[in-house]
Amino acid sequence: MNESEVPVLPLLLGSLILVYFGIEVNRQRNKLRKLFNVFDRDESQIASLLETWVDAGELTAYKPAHHHG
Repeated sequence: MNESEVPVLPLLLGSLILVYFGIEVNRQRNKLRKLFNVFDRDESQIASLLETWVDAGELTAYKPAHHHG
């Protein structure tokens, strides 16, 4: 084997391990986000905008109508 050759098998194996690790981290993050109902960046910006509208009086909280039966 020539010393200038790059060992392909260890590089391929290392790449596969990194890809698997990345996929697993993303899967666990999504699982925890669903479990704890955590906002991501976009949802946090939307929630902040809604709170601003409520504070300005442009938007009111939803209050369901009471049914008399």
